[in-house]
Amino acid sequence: MLLNASKIKINGVLTDDKGVYPKGRYEVPTPEEDTEIIYIRGRDGELTKKYGYRNIDLPILFYMKDESFKTAFRKAKSFILNAKTLQVDDDDEVFYKVKSVNINPAENLMKTFGEFEVEFTLDPFTYELDNAPITITSQTTIDNDGHTALPIITAQVSGTGKIYINDQEITIRDVNGEITIDSEMQNAYRAGSPPQNMNKHMIGEFPTLQHGDNVVEFDGDIERLEVILNKRWR
Repeated sequence: MLLNASKIKINGVLTDDKGVYPKGRYEVPTPEEDTEIIYIRGRDGELTKKYGYRNIDLPILFYMKDESFKTAFRKAKSFILNAKTLQVDDDDEVFYKVKSVNINPAENLMKTFGEFEVEFTLDPFTYELDNAPITITSQTTIDNDGHTALPIITAQVSGTGKIYINDQEITIRDVNGEITIDSEMQNAYRAGSPPQNMNKHMIGEFPTLQHGDNVVEFDGDIERLEVILNKRWR
């Protein structure tokens, strides 16, 4: 049975719109976990140390039809090499972050037709497009059905207070106004142009949202939180 080819979006733009067509359906990748197996004499079994997940290597074969393949290919390369995000039409609720792009030599057997493979190196996770913030004014349980998330939390503060997420505790001190805690960027700041560095006003580790239920609450001079989950999936 011949299946329809995948539709690929680069930076939110269908490659079809640029005259670059995926050939067939791409393989759905899963990131490889980076682990170390350590044998300890006298111990039953081995010790397993987990270090995280490796980048994903995703090759995709494309073809182009044009009056002059070489001209069209030259122009298309600029579009492809500037890829920052990658999406697939039949799973367009999420996107991949592109780390690097390599375009292999094209096969150009006809003046008007050619095909080429693009090797995308992707972040290990897919990220959810719906990043609408959740407003929290009292104890709230957030359900994270994805992998451990690195949220962005903006607190409205008029002094000093603490944020609690499960057994995690973050202290916000001497803040009058907003402070944003970005766990992915490992940075605390106040939005502006340029942003104001607020790291000295935060004490504790940057928070995470574990898979499953996460109880979020706060105290002291914190008035409310705006939480962007940044859901991600393996």
